[in-house]
Amino acid sequence: MKYTSEDIQSAEAEMVAVDMITTESPEELAGSAMQYTPLQMHFLSRLERLRNAKVEIDAYSDEDPFMKRLVDRGLFATYRECMDEGVGAEARHLLHI
Repeated sequence: MKYTSEDIQSAEAEMVAVDMITTESPEELAGSAMQYTPLQMHFLSRLERLRNAKVEIDAYSDEDPFMKRLVDRGLFATYRECMDEGVGAEARHLLHI
């Protein structure tokens, strides 16, 4: 498939629009007075989703141990990303540690 200059221009305009969305003002986490960048919010929300998945998997003791390991590794990696992004205290609070 060949792309026309109109296709390229519309794709570039869309990329600029997406860049503007990701560089908007920092967001706030519910129940927090702090403001976070979109990347910090991404890692904190991912950490919360993984924590909820771990709670659900742990509730079913007959669940596959491989899945437990995957979620644990995902939690640890995301926790480390939160630390690197400067939201380690919030990550520890989400994990109750």
